[in-house]
Amino acid sequence: NLPYPAMVSSLERLPSRSKRRRVAARDDDAACPVYILSGEILKEVATYLTPPSRILFAIAITCTNNISPYEIIMARSRSNKNQKSPPSIAGTDWATLDFGLIEKDLAAKLSDNDIRGVLLHIDAANKVKRLWLTNCTNIRGIGLRPLSGSTLIEKIDLSLVGKHCNPSNIMPEPPISCDIVLPILDSIISNETLCRLKYLNFPKGWRMRAYNTAKSGSSTETQSIFQAFLARYDQMLQNRGPPKNHSGIDLEIGIFGRHNSYGTQYNICHQCTKLFRHDCPVGDDNAEHYFCSACEREYCENCVTTTGCGICSYGFCVGTCITHSCASPNCDEKVCDECKQYWCDKCYRTWCDECCSRNCLDCEWCTKRYCHECSENDEMNGVLRCDEYDCVNIACSSCLLKRLQEGELDCMKCIRKATPLIKQLK
Repeated sequence: NLPYPAMVSSLERLPSRSKRRRVAARDDDAACPVYILSGEILKEVATYLTPPSRILFAIAITCTNNISPYEIIMARSRSNKNQKSPPSIAGTDWATLDFGLIEKDLAAKLSDNDIRGVLLHIDAANKVKRLWLTNCTNIRGIGLRPLSGSTLIEKIDLSLVGKHCNPSNIMPEPPISCDIVLPILDSIISNETLCRLKYLNFPKGWRMRAYNTAKSGSSTETQSIFQAFLARYDQMLQNRGPPKNHSGIDLEIGIFGRHNSYGTQYNICHQCTKLFRHDCPVGDDNAEHYFCSACEREYCENCVTTTGCGICSYGFCVGTCITHSCASPNCDEKVCDECKQYWCDKCYRTWCDECCSRNCLDCEWCTKRYCHECSENDEMNGVLRCDEYDCVNIACSSCLLKRLQEGELDCMKCIRKATPLIKQLK
């Protein structure tokens, strides 16, 4: 378990009487001493790594000069007549390649050259069916060229965020280029007869710029290119003809055109890529399905449990994209991050829309909101409803004082409430 310098030092310090073979690393191998190990040992080491890390490990021990320790090891293993098949450090089953399986900080440092090396090493064009570029926020897209013309790839997620992560949280916007990536995708969908691609998830920046330009009527050359590709991809999906479920009902597929879902695919589960339709009866072959407004993906109920926000009613993934619960003890409603701003300004508890109307009061002259409990415990700053017969004021003390100073307050009870603040000002 010693790091390389310590390992070499230990070998050099072995006494001459030791029966262990002393190894003196050549200068050209100093940066990669693994040539002293067998392929089987390296293969065993690789089993402790995540799949993408295994490829990076295999590439790391492959030198670019003419004499590669990796090739020496593999050749030595192939020359072993007792070896039925040469060991593969990177592995052979690459139907799914998800960079989300490695550390986020490492994935964020991967360059286009790194991605290209990984795809070439495993012959991704002929092996990978599902590709997630999770957290690869440092690439422009050139590294994806080994996928050009692939007739095996079925799913590509270019959103660069992990499962149940909001794409709006990537700051600054990643440099992945529409102009670089779209020609690669075009090379995949151009052969409609052999193309198997059925799911694409694009970067949020591409989608929102295209939505805004489509909404405003103006368009840049880059956005025109992206919108044109969306049209070609959507047409390819339509040309395949509507797939059918087990009941023989046609399943509609296509591209969403609404705000935060613009440029995403509908009627297909992001996780299992199973197709469905909104007006089809629920059954074994057609589960309920929802679009999550946080991670901006559509899921079936077999893969993800979703629920609606108790305030805005938009759908969210339970436990990941929506984690706040209504503060009322007898209410099971959830509240999303966007709506959590509607909380009590004192205790910061959040209620769903129905419970909030029963538990909180909003000052009608400012944005202050206090729950009943906090208002009762802090009358000087809380929001109270005046119970005088002819008064309908719902206000905080500060606003009552301002109205009193401006001569707009004629309710004696409201005046008495604002009076202590006058003393404080003095």
